Amino acid sequence: MELPVELPEVHHSLIDDLLAVVVAQTRDTVSFAMGSPAPEALALVGVEELVAAVAARRGAGVYGYGVTEGEAELREIVAADARARGIPATVEHVIITGGALQAIGMLCRVLAHPGDTAVTEAPSFGNSLNTLRHAGLRLLEAPVDDDGLDVDAAAALVASSGAVPRLFLVNPTFQNPTGSTLSLARRRALVALAERSGAVIIDDDPYRELRSRGRDLPALATLAAPERVVSVGSFSKTIVPGFRVGWVVAEPRIVRRIAAVKQSIDGCASPIGQQVIAELHARGRMPAHLEALRALYAAKRDRARAALAREFAGTEVRWNDPDGGFYLWVRLPAGMDAHRLLERGLEEGVAFVPSSAFSVARELPSAIRLSYASPKLERIDEGIARLRRAFDRV
Repeated sequence: MELPVELPEVHHSLIDDLLAVVVAQTRDTVSFAMGSPAPEALALVGVEELVAAVAARRGAGVYGYGVTEGEAELREIVAADARARGIPATVEHVIITGGALQAIGMLCRVLAHPGDTAVTEAPSFGNSLNTLRHAGLRLLEAPVDDDGLDVDAAAALVASSGAVPRLFLVNPTFQNPTGSTLSLARRRALVALAERSGAVIIDDDPYRELRSRGRDLPALATLAAPERVVSVGSFSKTIVPGFRVGWVVAEPRIVRRIAAVKQSIDGCASPIGQQVIAELHARGRMPAHLEALRALYAAKRDRARAALAREFAGTEVRWNDPDGGFYLWVRLPAGMDAHRLLERGLEEGVAFVPSSAFSVARELPSAIRLSYASPKLERIDEGIARLRRAFDRV
C-alpha cells in the first residue's frame, strides 16, 4: 500500500549494507570491509569478569537506567584523559553518548540548523556524512591527502561556494578511510579557517590511542579558543563496540544542550557498559591493554602491507603506510572499477569497501579501503591472495 504522503529522503550506508552481504555469503570470506576490532582484541578485555565484578559490587541496580550525562566515574576518566592532552576539562565538560556517531548527530542538532553548511573530508566515513545529511546540513567535501584534510582546498571551496560554514567535521588521526593523519601545520590552519568562518570544529578522533609509531600531535582543542572545538571519542575501537559508549568534551553550555537532546533520544548511554569501562580503568589495566592493541594492529598492518607488496608487485596498485589505526587506502589503476572489483572479490571470497562509499558528491579516484584490524593475522595473506585473483579477473 502506498503511503499517503511523500516521505523525506533517507541515506543508506554502503558499508553496513555490505556487512549484510558478507554475512549472507555461503562461501568462506576474508573480510577487510568492517572497521571493527579484532576478536582477539575483544577477548583481551575480559568482559565477563568485569561485568561480574561490577554486578557483585553494585547489585541489581547495575542493570537499571542511568543519568543522561553519564556515570560520574567515567566522565572523570574522560576529563582526566583530556587534561593529560592539554585540554582543560572537568566532569561538567563531558557527556557520555551512545557511540561517536550519536555524538556527531546530537552536535548537529545543538550547533547548526537544517540548511546550514558543514565542511567535511573527502573521502570520509560514509556513516558520518549521512549523519550530517539526515540533520539537513549541506556538505562541502574537501580533499584528503597523506597529510589529512587539505585546508587550503577547503578554504577555496568555502570561498567559491559563497557559504558560511557552521561546522567542520574532521577525523584527524589515522583517518577513516585513508589512515592519514592531519599534520600540525594543517591543524593550525584548520583552526584559523574555523575562526575566520565563525564555525565549530567537530574533532572526531577514535583511533588516536592506536598509534604504533611516531609521536602524538596536539589535539585541535589545544590550538583553539574553548568554544571553537568540540572533541568526540569512543571506546568502541579500544574496548568493546557492542557497549556503544562514546563521549563529547565541550564547553558546559554545549554539554547541557546535548543532554537535553539526548533525553529525547535514549535517555542515557548503556549504564552497565559505562561501569565496565570504568572498572577496567580503575584496575589500572588500560595502559597495558592499549600497548597490547598497538602491537596487535601494527603486526596486522605490516602483514597486510607485506602481502600487498608480494601479490601486487609489478602492477599499478599503490597503498600507504599509516602509523596506526585500522586502515590501508589502496589506490587502483586509473579507470579500474572498484565496484566491479568488489563483485569479483566476493566471488573469490574477499570483501572490502570501494572508495565511492566515502563521499556524497565528490568523485574520488578509484581506490578501496582495507581494514586489517578484524581478520586474524594468518588470514590476511589468504585475503590478499584472493584480492589479487579478483584483480586479475577484472
